Amino acid sequence: MKSYQADQLDDKTVYKLLSGSIVPRPIAWLTSQNSDGIVNVAPFSFFNVASANPPLLSVSFTADKDTLNNLLATKEAVVHLVNRDNVALMNETAALLPADVSEAEHFSLGLEPSKVVQVPSLTATTVRLETRLFQHLPLGETGHLVLLEVVHFSFADDILDESNFHIDLDKLNPIARLAGNTYAGLGDQFELIRPK
Repeated sequence: MKSYQADQLDDKTVYKLLSGSIVPRPIAWLTSQNSDGIVNVAPFSFFNVASANPPLLSVSFTADKDTLNNLLATKEAVVHLVNRDNVALMNETAALLPADVSEAEHFSLGLEPSKVVQVPSLTATTVRLETRLFQHLPLGETGHLVLLEVVHFSFADDILDESNFHIDLDKLNPIARLAGNTYAGLGDQFELIRPK
């Protein structure tokens, strides 16, 4: 095996090793809003479920991101999941724009009022998780981890079976981030029965 001491590697190499080996990663396509009402839209793949009770999501950021600044100021965001239909739009919003320019406006993304939070939701999505900031943890010199508490769930009608709250994964059709510019769809599915 090729092995490396983490503290002997530079930040870029550590990032490449982590982002290239911890795959696939779901993508949080976040809307946030600054105190002037400018809506920021940006994707983050260092993202996952952190807890079911309370319902928490984790998102980590590097450096000084508009989304992080907005979260710390307003304490709210909407997490949207990315699918095959909106992945190209998601990729556009990864562009670096000035803080006073709204990605939603710049890329003509549809917005609509959210159910609970003040931050609007993207119309081109099938899953929306409205959140409030639960905790912010600075990490090292430039890293930040936020825990977001889900306060409202919204699903497209054909994705969720309300009789049992099962999500149809084929209709969800999620896209995940791999390494570099590479993404992946759901791929093969199989079942394993847990031992008792």
